[in-house]
Amino acid sequence: MAALATTLHAQQAAKPPEAPKPTPRTADGHPDLSGVWIAGNRGIRPLTDTSSIKVVLPLEGVNQDKDNVFAALDRISVTERAKDANKPPYKPELAAKVKDLEVRQSQEDPAFYCKPAGVPRMGPPAQIVQLPDKLVFLYATNLFRLVPINASHRTDIDTSYMGDSVAKWDGDTLVVDVNNLNDDTWLGPDGYFHTEAMHVVERFTRSGDTLKYEVTVEDPNVFTRPWNMNARTLRLGSRALEEGPPCVEKDAEHLVTLDHH
Repeated sequence: MAALATTLHAQQAAKPPEAPKPTPRTADGHPDLSGVWIAGNRGIRPLTDTSSIKVVLPLEGVNQDKDNVFAALDRISVTERAKDANKPPYKPELAAKVKDLEVRQSQEDPAFYCKPAGVPRMGPPAQIVQLPDKLVFLYATNLFRLVPINASHRTDIDTSYMGDSVAKWDGDTLVVDVNNLNDDTWLGPDGYFHTEAMHVVERFTRSGDTLKYEVTVEDPNVFTRPWNMNARTLRLGSRALEEGPPCVEKDAEHLVTLDHH
Protein backbone atom coordinates (compact mmCIF):
# COMPACT_ATOMS: atom_id res chain seq x y z
CA MET A 1 0.00 0.00 0.00
CA ALA A 2 2.83 2.36 0.85
CA ALA A 3 4.51 1.64 -2.47
CA LEU A 4 1.24 2.20 -4.32
CA ALA A 5 0.70 5.50 -2.52
CA THR A 6 4.24 6.57 -3.42
CA THR A 7 3.67 5.66 -7.06
CA LEU A 8 0.37 7.57 -7.22
CA HIS A 9 1.98 10.57 -5.57
CA ALA A 10 4.82 10.50 -8.09
CA GLN A 11 2.36 10.28 -10.98
CA GLN A 12 0.37 13.24 -9.65
CA ALA A 13 3.53 15.26 -9.12
CA ALA A 14 4.70 14.48 -12.65
CA LYS A 15 1.36 15.48 -14.21
CA PRO A 16 1.82 18.90 -15.79
CA PRO A 17 -0.56 21.64 -14.65
CA GLU A 18 -3.48 22.35 -16.93
CA ALA A 19 -2.83 25.17 -19.33
CA PRO A 20 -4.96 28.25 -18.65
CA LYS A 21 -7.95 28.55 -20.92
CA PRO A 22 -7.68 31.23 -23.58
CA THR A 23 -9.84 34.31 -23.19
CA PRO A 24 -12.50 34.46 -25.92
CA ARG A 25 -12.50 37.63 -27.98
CA THR A 26 -15.01 39.40 -30.17
CA ALA A 27 -14.48 40.35 -33.78
CA ASP A 28 -13.05 43.74 -32.74
CA GLY A 29 -10.40 42.05 -30.60
CA HIS A 30 -11.76 42.87 -27.15
CA PRO A 31 -12.35 40.16 -24.53
CA ASP A 32 -15.84 38.70 -24.84
CA LEU A 33 -17.59 39.25 -21.50
CA SER A 34 -20.79 37.54 -22.64
CA GLY A 35 -22.08 34.71 -20.50
CA VAL A 36 -23.73 33.77 -17.23
CA TRP A 37 -21.41 34.62 -14.35
CA ILE A 38 -21.69 32.81 -11.05
CA ALA A 39 -20.63 33.99 -7.61
CA GLY A 40 -21.28 32.56 -4.17
CA ASN A 41 -24.36 34.73 -3.67
CA ARG A 42 -26.41 35.78 -6.67
CA GLY A 43 -28.74 38.09 -4.77
CA ILE A 44 -27.81 41.18 -2.80
CA ARG A 45 -24.19 40.54 -2.00
CA PRO A 46 -22.58 41.71 1.27
CA LEU A 47 -19.41 43.77 1.20
CA THR A 48 -17.52 40.77 2.53
CA ASP A 49 -17.93 37.61 0.48
CA THR A 50 -19.23 35.04 2.98
CA SER A 51 -20.00 32.41 0.35
CA SER A 52 -17.10 30.27 1.52
CA ILE A 53 -18.39 30.07 5.11
CA LYS A 54 -19.24 26.48 5.95
CA VAL A 55 -22.28 26.24 8.22
CA VAL A 56 -22.89 22.91 9.88
CA LEU A 57 -26.28 22.37 11.52
CA PRO A 58 -27.04 22.34 14.34
CA LEU A 59 -25.24 25.66 14.70
CA GLU A 60 -23.05 26.04 17.72
CA GLY A 61 -24.89 27.91 20.43
CA VAL A 62 -28.22 27.74 18.63
CA ASN A 63 -31.19 25.85 20.00
CA GLN A 64 -33.11 25.02 16.85
CA ASP A 65 -36.26 24.43 18.86
CA LYS A 66 -36.19 27.95 20.30
CA ASP A 67 -33.96 30.00 18.02
CA ASN A 68 -34.53 30.99 14.40
CA VAL A 69 -31.79 29.45 12.26
CA PHE A 70 -32.11 32.22 9.66
CA ALA A 71 -31.53 34.81 12.39
CA ALA A 72 -28.45 32.84 13.45
CA LEU A 73 -27.16 32.89 9.87
CA ASP A 74 -27.74 36.65 9.79
CA ARG A 75 -25.66 37.02 12.93
CA ILE A 76 -22.85 35.00 11.35
CA SER A 77 -22.92 37.27 8.31
CA VAL A 78 -22.84 40.38 10.50
CA THR A 79 -19.88 38.98 12.46
CA GLU A 80 -17.93 38.15 9.30
CA ARG A 81 -18.50 41.61 7.86
CA ALA A 82 -17.35 43.19 11.12
CA LYS A 83 -14.01 41.36 10.78
CA ASP A 84 -13.34 42.95 7.39
CA ALA A 85 -10.91 45.84 7.77
CA ASN A 86 -11.85 47.28 4.36
CA LYS A 87 -14.70 49.56 5.39
CA PRO A 88 -15.92 52.76 3.73
CA PRO A 89 -13.77 55.76 4.80
CA TYR A 90 -16.47 57.97 6.30
CA LYS A 91 -15.65 61.37 7.66
CA PRO A 92 -15.18 61.20 11.45
CA GLU A 93 -18.19 63.40 12.13
CA LEU A 94 -20.43 60.86 10.35
CA ALA A 95 -19.35 57.83 12.36
CA ALA A 96 -22.24 58.20 14.82
CA LYS A 97 -24.79 58.36 12.00
CA VAL A 98 -23.39 55.23 10.36
CA LYS A 99 -23.48 53.39 13.68
CA ASP A 100 -27.07 54.47 14.35
CA LEU A 101 -28.19 53.29 10.91
CA GLU A 102 -26.32 50.01 11.41
CA VAL A 103 -28.10 49.36 14.71
CA ARG A 104 -31.49 50.12 13.14
CA GLN A 105 -30.75 48.29 9.88
CA SER A 106 -34.01 46.37 9.86
CA GLN A 107 -35.88 49.67 10.10
CA GLU A 108 -33.78 51.88 7.83
CA ASP A 109 -32.17 49.73 5.11
CA PRO A 110 -33.93 50.62 1.82
CA ALA A 111 -33.29 47.13 0.43
CA PHE A 112 -35.28 45.61 3.31
CA TYR A 113 -38.36 47.31 1.89
CA CYS A 114 -37.89 45.79 -1.58
CA LYS A 115 -36.26 48.84 -3.08
CA PRO A 116 -33.55 48.09 -5.67
CA ALA A 117 -30.13 47.55 -4.12
CA GLY A 118 -28.68 49.88 -6.73
CA VAL A 119 -25.13 50.37 -7.96
CA PRO A 120 -22.76 49.23 -6.54
CA ARG A 121 -24.48 47.20 -3.82
CA MET A 122 -26.24 44.97 -6.37
CA GLY A 123 -22.82 43.70 -7.37
CA PRO A 124 -21.81 42.25 -10.73
CA PRO A 125 -24.46 41.19 -13.24
CA ALA A 126 -25.58 37.58 -13.36
CA GLN A 127 -25.39 37.64 -17.16
CA ILE A 128 -23.69 39.90 -19.69
CA VAL A 129 -24.65 40.30 -23.33
CA GLN A 130 -21.89 42.08 -25.24
CA LEU A 131 -22.63 43.93 -28.47
CA PRO A 132 -20.23 46.06 -30.55
CA ASP A 133 -21.61 49.36 -29.24
CA LYS A 134 -23.11 48.43 -25.87
CA LEU A 135 -23.42 45.83 -23.13
CA VAL A 136 -26.55 44.51 -21.48
CA PHE A 137 -26.21 43.66 -17.79
CA LEU A 138 -28.89 41.27 -16.50
CA TYR A 139 -29.48 40.61 -12.81
CA ALA A 140 -31.17 37.73 -11.02
CA THR A 141 -33.37 40.33 -9.32
CA ASN A 142 -35.14 40.98 -12.66
CA LEU A 143 -33.27 44.26 -13.22
CA PHE A 144 -31.08 45.25 -16.15
CA ARG A 145 -28.68 47.96 -17.31
CA LEU A 146 -27.86 49.14 -20.83
CA VAL A 147 -24.26 50.35 -20.95
CA PRO A 148 -23.14 52.14 -24.14
CA ILE A 149 -19.47 51.98 -25.15
CA ASN A 150 -17.53 55.17 -25.89
CA ALA A 151 -20.52 57.40 -25.15
CA SER A 152 -20.97 60.46 -22.95
CA HIS A 153 -23.08 60.63 -19.82
CA ARG A 154 -26.62 61.90 -20.34
CA THR A 155 -27.52 65.23 -18.77
CA ASP A 156 -31.30 65.22 -19.26
CA ILE A 157 -32.32 62.46 -16.84
CA ASP A 158 -33.27 62.22 -13.18
CA THR A 159 -31.21 60.34 -10.63
CA SER A 160 -32.06 56.67 -10.27
CA TYR A 161 -31.11 53.46 -8.48
CA MET A 162 -29.02 52.29 -11.45
CA GLY A 163 -27.67 55.71 -12.39
CA ASP A 164 -26.24 56.48 -15.81
CA SER A 165 -23.52 54.12 -17.06
CA VAL A 166 -21.03 54.51 -19.89
CA ALA A 167 -18.16 52.18 -20.74
CA LYS A 168 -14.76 52.23 -22.39
CA TRP A 169 -11.95 49.73 -22.87
CA ASP A 170 -8.68 50.14 -20.99
CA GLY A 171 -6.59 47.45 -22.62
CA ASP A 172 -8.39 44.20 -21.84
CA THR A 173 -10.39 45.69 -18.96
CA LEU A 174 -13.86 47.14 -19.46
CA VAL A 175 -14.25 50.28 -17.35
CA VAL A 176 -17.81 51.36 -16.55
CA ASP A 177 -18.33 54.88 -15.20
CA VAL A 178 -21.58 55.43 -13.26
CA ASN A 179 -23.05 58.73 -12.07
CA ASN A 180 -26.51 60.25 -11.56
CA LEU A 181 -27.30 57.83 -8.72
CA ASN A 182 -30.01 58.61 -6.19
CA ASP A 183 -29.38 58.45 -2.44
CA ASP A 184 -32.13 55.91 -1.70
CA THR A 185 -29.69 53.01 -1.46
CA TRP A 186 -26.92 51.86 0.84
CA LEU A 187 -23.49 50.51 -0.04
CA GLY A 188 -24.08 47.55 2.26
CA PRO A 189 -26.31 46.39 5.10
CA ASP A 190 -24.30 48.11 7.85
CA GLY A 191 -25.58 51.67 7.62
CA TYR A 192 -23.30 52.58 4.73
CA PHE A 193 -25.31 55.47 3.32
CA HIS A 194 -24.22 57.86 0.57
CA THR A 195 -25.40 61.03 -1.16
CA GLU A 196 -26.28 61.87 -4.76
CA ALA A 197 -22.69 63.01 -5.22
CA MET A 198 -21.60 59.36 -5.32
CA HIS A 199 -19.58 58.32 -8.36
CA VAL A 200 -18.84 54.66 -9.10
CA VAL A 201 -16.26 53.06 -11.39
CA GLU A 202 -16.60 49.34 -12.15
CA ARG A 203 -13.86 47.26 -13.81
CA PHE A 204 -14.45 43.93 -15.55
CA THR A 205 -11.46 41.77 -16.51
CA ARG A 206 -11.96 38.35 -18.08
CA SER A 207 -9.28 35.67 -17.93
CA GLY A 208 -10.31 32.35 -19.44
CA ASP A 209 -13.52 31.33 -17.71
CA THR A 210 -13.24 33.77 -14.81
CA LEU A 211 -14.30 37.39 -14.51
CA LYS A 212 -12.75 39.80 -12.02
CA TYR A 213 -15.06 42.55 -10.78
CA GLU A 214 -13.57 45.61 -9.07
CA VAL A 215 -15.34 48.74 -7.80
CA THR A 216 -14.15 52.16 -6.71
CA VAL A 217 -16.60 54.48 -4.94
CA GLU A 218 -16.23 58.23 -4.49
CA ASP A 219 -18.53 60.49 -2.49
CA PRO A 220 -16.82 63.72 -1.35
CA ASN A 221 -19.82 64.57 0.82
CA VAL A 222 -19.26 61.60 3.15
CA PHE A 223 -15.89 59.96 2.34
CA THR A 224 -12.40 61.20 3.13
CA ARG A 225 -11.02 59.43 0.03
CA PRO A 226 -12.10 57.04 -2.75
CA TRP A 227 -12.93 53.56 -1.51
CA ASN A 228 -11.96 50.35 -3.30
CA MET A 229 -14.45 47.65 -2.47
CA ASN A 230 -13.30 44.05 -2.11
CA ALA A 231 -12.73 42.56 -5.56
CA ARG A 232 -14.81 39.55 -6.56
CA THR A 233 -14.01 36.75 -8.96
CA LEU A 234 -16.84 35.06 -10.79
CA ARG A 235 -16.78 31.92 -12.89
CA LEU A 236 -18.51 31.17 -16.16
CA GLY A 237 -21.70 29.17 -15.68
CA SER A 238 -23.59 26.85 -17.97
CA ARG A 239 -27.16 27.24 -16.71
CA ALA A 240 -29.43 29.82 -18.24
CA LEU A 241 -30.35 32.83 -16.11
CA GLU A 242 -33.75 32.30 -14.52
CA GLU A 243 -36.25 34.99 -13.63
CA GLY A 244 -36.21 35.63 -9.91
CA PRO A 245 -39.34 35.95 -7.79
CA PRO A 246 -40.61 39.47 -7.10
CA CYS A 247 -39.64 41.04 -3.81
CA VAL A 248 -42.70 41.43 -1.58
CA GLU A 249 -42.10 43.03 1.82
CA LYS A 250 -44.17 41.28 4.51
CA ASP A 251 -41.94 41.45 7.58
CA ALA A 252 -41.86 45.07 8.74
CA GLU A 253 -45.08 44.93 10.77
CA HIS A 254 -43.89 41.79 12.56
CA LEU A 255 -40.46 43.02 13.66
CA VAL A 256 -39.95 42.90 17.40
CA THR A 257 -36.14 43.19 17.60
CA LEU A 258 -33.40 45.05 15.77
CA ASP A 259 -31.82 41.85 14.41
CA HIS A 260 -30.33 42.36 10.97
CA HIS A 261 -31.84 40.79 7.88
